[in-house]
Amino acid sequence: MKSFVLCLLLPLLHYQQPAYTIGEVMRKARQLHSDSTTVQITGYIIKKVGETDYMFEDKTAEIRVDIDPKFMPQRPVSDKEAVVIKALVQYEVNKPITLKVNQPVVNQ
Repeated sequence: MKSFVLCLLLPLLHYQQPAYTIGEVMRKARQLHSDSTTVQITGYIIKKVGETDYMFEDKTAEIRVDIDPKFMPQRPVSDKEAVVIKALVQYEVNKPITLKVNQPVVNQ
């Protein structure tokens, strides 16, 4: 019986957020925001634009992300080094779509 329960729970332990592109996030922003979905995106932190704000890009687009210092990698990341971010989508009508990172940034 224990092994049966373990077999049922094992897939849940390996659950990962679906991977998105910035373009997909922009197209689905309203729904992702209202669902409080954490999105996972692989891309590049290309420049710092505020105290905790950065521009992040992938092959489809560029978006502003808010990264709390506690979620930044220990060593500095170059704009040529791919990273994976997991973030909540911030959507408001007539305002730019942004992301709020809610898990540590991982070097790719």
